[in-house]
Amino acid sequence: MRIQLLFIISFCCLGQLFSQDQKPAYCDNLPSTYGSVVVPPGGSPPPPLPRFATIAQTEYKVQVAILRDSDPRNFPFHPTLVARYRPCEQVWVVESRESFANRSEADALKNQLIGLGYQGAYITDLVAYN
Repeated sequence: MRIQLLFIISFCCLGQLFSQDQKPAYCDNLPSTYGSVVVPPGGSPPPPLPRFATIAQTEYKVQVAILRDSDPRNFPFHPTLVARYRPCEQVWVVESRESFANRSEADALKNQLIGLGYQGAYITDLVAYN
């Protein structure tokens, strides 16, 4: 009975590990610039990424945690936060659900989250396209 229980628990844990271990193809052989591409040995280059008539604008998010060996579903985070998986680094980033065009709004959320106990909250820059 004990061996069966251990087997079932191990199987469940391995399933969770393997579901997150698969990385997208873009994690390997990253191109150095937006316009460059990596050609696999013996292969042909993939088509370049599309370009749009947009303007880059700085926006801000508030991050409160980076989880390497933890599942964010096991923690009751604040409703203003989301957890986003970064497959190349194999980490979960817990950050604000919204991004802010105005840094003072991001600062206000950061201070609110610090007041709620997220002492390590910090602001990160994003580039948004409009």
